Amino acid sequence: MKNSFSYAQRGVAGCLIMASCSFFLLMNQAQIKADSATPTTATAQAQTVNASASATGQQLAFDSNGNPSYNATDQGNYACLDQAQFNDDGQLSISGWHATNRAQGRPYHYIIAYDRTNSRELSRVNVTSQPIERDDVATVHNVYGAKESGFRTRFNLGTAAATTGEVQIISRYTDDQNGNGNAADYWFAPVTVNRGNYAHLDQVTVDGNKLQLAGWHATNLAADKPYHYLIMVDRTNKNREVSRVIVGHAVKRPDVVIAYPYVEGAGKSGFSTNFSLRGVNLSHQLQVISRYSSDKDGNSDYVDFWFSPTTKGDEANQGCLDSYNLSSGETMTVSGWHANDLAQLESHHFIILFDQTANRQVSQTVPQQVEGPDVTKAFPEINQAHHAGFTATFDLSSTRLAAGHVYRIVSRYSTSNTGNGDQGQFVDYWYAPIKLDQQGGACLDTVQMTSDGLKVAGWMASDQSLDRPYAYLIVLNNGQEIGRTRLNLQERGDVTKKYGQVYNSQNSGFSTLLKLAPRNVTGRLGVILRFSGKPDGNRDYVDLLSQSFASNDGYFDNINVSPNSIYVSGWHASNQSADKPYQWLIFVNQDGHELYRQQVLDINNPRPDLAQNRSFILGAGRAGFRLAFAIPQALQHHVVRVIHRLTNDSQGNGNYVDWWSGPVDINAYQQRLISRWQQVANRFANPVSIAIQVAQTGEVVTFTNLPGQNFVAASTVKVGILAKLLHNQGGNLSAEQQGVASWMIRFSDNDCATELYNEIGAENGLNQLFQELGMNSSHCNGHWAFTTTTAADQLRLLHEIFLNPGSTYLNQQSRQYLQSLMGQVTPSQAWGISVGSSRFYIKDGWNTSSGWNVSSIGAIPGKYTIAIYTVAPSFERCRSYIEQLALVTRQVIS
Repeated sequence: MKNSFSYAQRGVAGCLIMASCSFFLLMNQAQIKADSATPTTATAQAQTVNASASATGQQLAFDSNGNPSYNATDQGNYACLDQAQFNDDGQLSISGWHATNRAQGRPYHYIIAYDRTNSRELSRVNVTSQPIERDDVATVHNVYGAKESGFRTRFNLGTAAATTGEVQIISRYTDDQNGNGNAADYWFAPVTVNRGNYAHLDQVTVDGNKLQLAGWHATNLAADKPYHYLIMVDRTNKNREVSRVIVGHAVKRPDVVIAYPYVEGAGKSGFSTNFSLRGVNLSHQLQVISRYSSDKDGNSDYVDFWFSPTTKGDEANQGCLDSYNLSSGETMTVSGWHANDLAQLESHHFIILFDQTANRQVSQTVPQQVEGPDVTKAFPEINQAHHAGFTATFDLSSTRLAAGHVYRIVSRYSTSNTGNGDQGQFVDYWYAPIKLDQQGGACLDTVQMTSDGLKVAGWMASDQSLDRPYAYLIVLNNGQEIGRTRLNLQERGDVTKKYGQVYNSQNSGFSTLLKLAPRNVTGRLGVILRFSGKPDGNRDYVDLLSQSFASNDGYFDNINVSPNSIYVSGWHASNQSADKPYQWLIFVNQDGHELYRQQVLDINNPRPDLAQNRSFILGAGRAGFRLAFAIPQALQHHVVRVIHRLTNDSQGNGNYVDWWSGPVDINAYQQRLISRWQQVANRFANPVSIAIQVAQTGEVVTFTNLPGQNFVAASTVKVGILAKLLHNQGGNLSAEQQGVASWMIRFSDNDCATELYNEIGAENGLNQLFQELGMNSSHCNGHWAFTTTTAADQLRLLHEIFLNPGSTYLNQQSRQYLQSLMGQVTPSQAWGISVGSSRFYIKDGWNTSSGWNVSSIGAIPGKYTIAIYTVAPSFERCRSYIEQLALVTRQVIS
């Protein structure tokens, strides 16, 4: 064959239709060679077969029988290699065509594969008996045999693919049966044999105690290396070889052929095998090598592909326990996430409940996987982060948790699917300790005394109930037990929502009636909520709540003393009232000696406020009373205490229960105050209105030297503006409103007053306030600055702010807010009623619309509320007038 190439007519031209986008061929475009070394003309160039016309100057002729003839004068040598690629079996598949008049007299057609790198023939195939019809070629090239010039064949390059760099395909027409002799050759452009080394590890999994690997490795360099090994090395341990396996059965990979059609054996480059995990530490950095070797042991003459490390050796281990829930008492539900790339191999996930106090595992369960995009975002470097979320439930029916013990939740990824995964290789994440000592709490929603006994409803929840399952309600009188009942706890969804981490909080509610006689509760009523470890509730217990309540309570809402009459109203409720139908008011002096008594007939008045906040006392909802009478001489000018008595005696004696007031001035303050005020008014000889209400007794004392006269309120009306705004909004002001209110009260800013005045509805809103509080002598006349009032009217507003803790007009939040601002007035605005007192609440005002109208209102804590209005020729005179009245008042009520 070598000699035959020396005289063969050669031509090299190239055209190749690629079979795959991944197919890599280097095609050289060269000239056709004739018998001599002289290049031919362009008419000898290779022609593409999809041309739409015949070559220039060529004519097609037909004989009388309609058979095509050919152009015998055409000296061209035409050919094209349509396809050259390796098939699934590793053979080089060739197809194309070769047409020339020189084929006449050369009946044998061979396709020859020539190794250009090593200058040797690799193989030849006789295709004479298998011509492929090519009408397309005959249409373009009217030469001998063009219609049957096509060919298709395959070469098995065998081990040659490992050593050759280029294979050149030759199409030969010859008169020699063996393919030598007198020949007409066409040398196609060389096919470059790929020297690349390609591989991919498709899958790495663990099944039981085996590490399973699947992938492929394709390279022409392995053509003469029949032994295929997979080798695992431990890079953490100085690249020590851990194990190797021989690939006994190649896996067909048609996908690899498509991607790498020029690689011999690509179609059978796949592998699927496994390594024993014995001696393999998945926490180390492990790397797999695919090796083709000519050595049976795989130790020499080899080509390797090192895959990326299967394990990193320093995998990040991150986790968080988002929540746990013990509320049902029967299960413990936990949720969170655990991200570690070893989870790909240690694919069996367990959640373990571990008692750290007892140093033992309590339970384990298999969690439900939850997608975790938040974890992926936080830890993008962990490939398994998107599968890191979990939720798991422990069944506590056969597991006893202990109160006070510290528990740990452990997330474990393991290669083993049995037990808790400890029989395989595993990686753990221990979450923060959970100590079961949460009290949760207890609450008495309702405590109501009835004629049948005490109705109690509420809830109780604590981790202590883990060891103490018996719930009790115990009732005391002055610390002595008078009854108890065992509670059957019911579902309370609201408690579950707030205390989900507390054991059995879902079943924490109760509503019960403890039968007892209300008359037996003669002292402080005590209620205890208890969890006990004993059925009788007397030992091994923890008390969650111990709360006491009055069994006899009352309040004098008003004790109004005028020169000739007295009005007393209030309420008195007692658990001993059931057999005491009579009510009396008894007045005693400071020595406790009775001065006067009178029966109260306006009794049992509805008090819905007490029905709600004094429900623990029998009959509190109808405990109101009222009494007005002319002051007898025995009471005049005394400081007394008033006793409200519930009794079974029509004369006010017998079996009774009392409620006492504080000291009450029966025209004692009034007489002295009016005398001193009159002296000051006489000196100034200007109009004045002054009124006070004594804090302890509720006594109201008023004075004016101009009866029937209303005074300009000026800036004191700003207190009313804010009170109305707080009433309208339930005490909830925006931050902006609070800022405006502060400037209005503390610095007397008029623009701020106008802003809030408009918010309450301007004139109508302010007059509505006066109507609601019974301030019948007060009126807003077109603008807040022109409001008129009296000192006595202002006491009604000041009473709601400072003396009425149960006010239904201003809630506690509103009252405290007003007191706070009036207690922080800037010094330049704190003159007037403050004289003679180190602690005070104040709001001053002045107006010059009709002379100087100057006023000061407020309270002296624990003493009295006070309002003073004056008119005088100058501000200084008005201020002096007010401050002298304030001083003598403070001297009288010391």
